[in-house]
Amino acid sequence: MPVKGTKPRKRLTREESRAQTRATLIAVGRTHFLRYGLGGAVAEKIAEDAGYSRGALYSNFDGKEDLFVAVIHEEQARHLNFFRSLMKDEPSGKKRSKKFRDAIADLMTDHDWIVLRAEFEVGALRSERIRKSFVEVHRQQLRDGSELVKDLLRSPEVTSRLKPDDFITVIINLAHGLAVTQRILGTELSQKSTRSLVQSLFDHLLSSE
Repeated sequence: MPVKGTKPRKRLTREESRAQTRATLIAVGRTHFLRYGLGGAVAEKIAEDAGYSRGALYSNFDGKEDLFVAVIHEEQARHLNFFRSLMKDEPSGKKRSKKFRDAIADLMTDHDWIVLRAEFEVGALRSERIRKSFVEVHRQQLRDGSELVKDLLRSPEVTSRLKPDDFITVIINLAHGLAVTQRILGTELSQKSTRSLVQSLFDHLLSSE
């Protein structure tokens, strides 16, 4: 006998079910890639831990590498949405610039992103398929980052020593390199010091008055 006041669970459409499956596989895949790396992660184990069959993974992704790229795309989308929302309601160019700077410093010293980005780079050096995905993601990152910087530069309070595309290229690559080195060296180069260096680099290239 059904319990009074309860509503029957809505049946998912085929598209909704597939989207849910993909989202779960991406989330579990992210955990495996962080723990075991792209080379050490096993597609079948990812599917098992996600609660699906091996076939479910391969019906949604071409394989482990394709799943990894999907993880990267989701990370990129999440970062972009965060940056956009961060500066959306702040009228002051100086304050928006500081928020952007601090958010970049936080992201580039985030352990998970350091590992995933490094795995992406190594994968791109070893696999032509991943290299093509890396180039695609890099170009999109430049476009998105450039638009954010252009938006900042609309304020007379903010000036840049570099073109928006060049600014984003320098910040992303130098900051990431610093962050990877810090993770390898440990206490010899603290996370706090690395974050401060990223902020200093930002302030040197893009200033606000």
